[in-house]
Amino acid sequence: MKIGIDCRKFYDAHANVGAGIERFTYHLVRTLLRSDEKNDYVLFFYNDITPETIHKARGKNVRVRVRKIVRRSSKIPLYDSHIEFSRFLKKENLDLTIFPANVIPLFYGGRSILIVHDLAIYKYPEWFPERQWLSTKVLVPKSLKKAEKIIAISQSTKNDLMKLFEVPEEKITVIYPGIKVKSSYLPEEIDRVKEKYNIAGDYLLYIGTIEPRKNILKLMRAFSNYLFENDNTKVNLVLAGAKGWKFQPIIQLMSDINKRLGENKIKYIGKVSDRERNILIKNCRAFVFPSQYEGFGFPVLEAMTLGVPVLTGDNSSLREIAGDAALLVDANDLNDIRRGIQKISEDEDFRNRLAEKGTAQAGKFSWEKTAEEFLAIIK
Repeated sequence: MKIGIDCRKFYDAHANVGAGIERFTYHLVRTLLRSDEKNDYVLFFYNDITPETIHKARGKNVRVRVRKIVRRSSKIPLYDSHIEFSRFLKKENLDLTIFPANVIPLFYGGRSILIVHDLAIYKYPEWFPERQWLSTKVLVPKSLKKAEKIIAISQSTKNDLMKLFEVPEEKITVIYPGIKVKSSYLPEEIDRVKEKYNIAGDYLLYIGTIEPRKNILKLMRAFSNYLFENDNTKVNLVLAGAKGWKFQPIIQLMSDINKRLGENKIKYIGKVSDRERNILIKNCRAFVFPSQYEGFGFPVLEAMTLGVPVLTGDNSSLREIAGDAALLVDANDLNDIRRGIQKISEDEDFRNRLAEKGTAQAGKFSWEKTAEEFLAIIK
């Protein structure tokens, strides 16, 4: 078969650009092309992707062609992303196209597999800007109907698809993403990262977009309550990640808490590179991620892979992927988060048990297994 993959949302490994969906697409494509020895592929990238990233994606697979699309800053995005891109796809006479980012171009009617990551905007619209009506009211619903097969990246997402859109269960297959994290770094590298971000002593770590849905306001309040009740504690809270929608109240609360404490116990260090991300996770006392909703929750499994104890929300896909290998807290209960912070900060034996369980749990997720299950669907 001749299979197309929409790579317009693709993690640029050379430029370190891209978030969850981009990273998912990057690893899926790389592993799929290394596993499939029969089908031909056409990958559709924007023209500003770095050549190094394309080389990493296609590897040595000679049955892969790359088509580049000019990225336009059009005032009519519907034309560029749906009319023009649909024409681009049709010219290739594809037998099947994989769309990894929740949406199929509006005017494309070929056979397709659609990957759905999460439906948070439908369940919690208050977490998102209001200008996404075209996507939520038109593009996603039509894509779900057009797709021949839908891949959900968690059982939680599958349940949401059936409940919110009444998608027939037999049309949806759950295929979990894999996890790939480098874990070995030289001591001097670790020291350089800590020095760069002025991190001293033990710290709890959050990594993710700085936005309301990640529940960072409650995390900081719970952490500050824990500090006020434990005057001698030396642990800090480090927040890392790009600033997202409505990040300002989060930064303001951090400043207010630090003023009340009389020192900077909560530190925001901004977006970090992959290498810095892994080093920061591997060397924290615990990874704290009490998000209110996730389609999968990559940071949780990344921390587990690196042998770090995890505190996360008892909701959505988080309880599904973490199982009993993380400390699950009620993300809506400030006191429960505070108790969890105290437990994971102070109980070393508990942290060691969680770390051991977490490593075993993360081992269940691999991109090779993901690619194998995708190939079964394609076949």
